[in-house]
Amino acid sequence: MEYLTIGQLAKQAHVNRETVRYYERRRLLSRPPRSISGYRVFSDDAVRRLRFIRHAKMLGFSLNEIRELLTLRVSAVGTCDRVHA
Repeated sequence: MEYLTIGQLAKQAHVNRETVRYYERRRLLSRPPRSISGYRVFSDDAVRRLRFIRHAKMLGFSLNEIRELLTLRVSAVGTCDRVHA
């Protein structure tokens, strides 16, 4: 698994660093572990998650709605019916 710094993550997801920090505060992104030197290190999943958030925003979803969609994505029980609702 490749680990990314916040700058690398932001670049790959086509957002800025402050956006990453904002989504962390809003709990759309989980708090990443830190390297020995204190830098946050993000996984490849964070890139996919940020791209999903950005795409959902472009489609007109609010951040609260996006949070619900992300919760549905993680939970596999009855997701199709819940997503349609």
